[in-house]
Amino acid sequence: MGTSEKVSKKKRLVIVSDTHITRWEGAFNLHAYNVGIEKINNIKDVSLFLHLGDITHTGTLLEYEYAMEQFKKFKPISKAPLMFLIGNHDSLNVGYLLFEEMIGRRHYEYEDDGLYVIGVDSTKPDLPGGIIHHNIREAVRKRLEEPEREDKFKVVCFHHQLIPIPNTGKERSAIDDSGDMLKMLIDAKADLVLNGHRHISNLYAVSSSDKDLYIFNAGTFSCNKTRYRELFTYSIIDILGNKINFKILPILDSNFKKEIHREVNYYLPLEIEKDQKPLCKFIQFSNSLISADSEDKFTNLDKTIDKINKIKYIDLVVHTGNLSKNSYKEEFIIAKEKLNKLIHPLLVVPGFTDSKPPAWDYWMNYIGSLDPLYENDKIYFQGINSTTPDSNEGFIGRKRLNRFIDKVLKLSHQKIFGVCCFHSLIPTPLSVWRTELIDSGDVLSQFARTQVDIVLNNTPSISFNAKIENTIFSNGGNLEVERFDNSFVEIDIYKKGFVVLKEHNLKTGEVKVIGNYYITILI
Repeated sequence: MGTSEKVSKKKRLVIVSDTHITRWEGAFNLHAYNVGIEKINNIKDVSLFLHLGDITHTGTLLEYEYAMEQFKKFKPISKAPLMFLIGNHDSLNVGYLLFEEMIGRRHYEYEDDGLYVIGVDSTKPDLPGGIIHHNIREAVRKRLEEPEREDKFKVVCFHHQLIPIPNTGKERSAIDDSGDMLKMLIDAKADLVLNGHRHISNLYAVSSSDKDLYIFNAGTFSCNKTRYRELFTYSIIDILGNKINFKILPILDSNFKKEIHREVNYYLPLEIEKDQKPLCKFIQFSNSLISADSEDKFTNLDKTIDKINKIKYIDLVVHTGNLSKNSYKEEFIIAKEKLNKLIHPLLVVPGFTDSKPPAWDYWMNYIGSLDPLYENDKIYFQGINSTTPDSNEGFIGRKRLNRFIDKVLKLSHQKIFGVCCFHSLIPTPLSVWRTELIDSGDVLSQFARTQVDIVLNNTPSISFNAKIENTIFSNGGNLEVERFDNSFVEIDIYKKGFVVLKEHNLKTGEVKVIGNYYITILI
């Protein structure tokens, strides 16, 4: 592990978000706004003030005029610029035109000797969700990868959340192309992402094979729609060298305060000794979509099983859903006959196409438990049925989640802990991110912040992985969806905590590394 000290002189960002200014009662808390503005006016040594969107509540002319009146109170002692992002509420009622007329461009840039900040519009007019289109995303990539910015601390801002965050209720209204945006930010080696939208603060470290990327969500400055116990807040982010200090500060409630110290780490290539045997090996695949026609055919599932059976030392094979095509009884019978040819332990969870009533009865008769568990002396791997009958939506639920986390905490570091379910917890490139697991924010947070080592999910497109906090999340192993190459994923975990993910292409036979990570293990 290495570090790169980009910022030699401290840079300070002051973050405000989701003011929701309106003349009408209900949404806007004028008292919190006035107290908050007075507090940020007195902050010293600021490099940049940022408002992350939802300046107004409904984007009307009266609200924009009233908001501009309120921002006349912004008179900071630090003569730093204030930059505004447009939020989904600001784009209501053709408000995006008013934003351009009264505030300015919907995309902005700030740059100095050690800092580069770029903000982009993620809104869809009159809709709560968002999107960052291909041309905007590629323009951001180009700017981030400019050679003169290689040694600068690079910050990307947009209003909507990039990945699910906890304590927000039903997960919804993210950007459609979250997977493509996340991959671009990792590839372009951005350092920090700033989002608002969900009215609660949250910080995640997302680690690639090369370095850390921090994703920070700001809370609401003055909207009465607050989340859980966090009321009105603003944030100060101090950057010096490779160190980042996040302060989430209360406006009215003096008992609430968060301060988080982090570093941007740069990772050295993994050093695995030649012929070193992994501590454990998993195989991941999904979307076998067995139909009645599959009985007498050599399907991609058959091909995958043949290839897997030739690999030595596999501890567990995991199928992450969509085993059958239509949830028919005969499909489960055929799938069972094919899976019985595996010579390695197997764990299978149902997907959307396995959940049309009365499919769960068939599943339990022919496949096994809906929440299967595999355990030996070094592995504890829990399968969770995240599907709901005949619906795209799914959930884990607090009871099942807490029961699993309790087990993890009791045996932390004593075994390799894994979990799998059908619904994705992180977005995947080349697909629309629909956040169909309604409690994905809470589930992602619980998995990432405890000692769960690896989480395996289904993929609607390509194989994609990332490490969030302590946990590696892998979407992959699509066998039958025809738009993309069919493949399965091999995951090797070595004694020093090295983790290597490889994708096996069924058509070409090519095997390529798609992820390298470090995790903490003591067994």
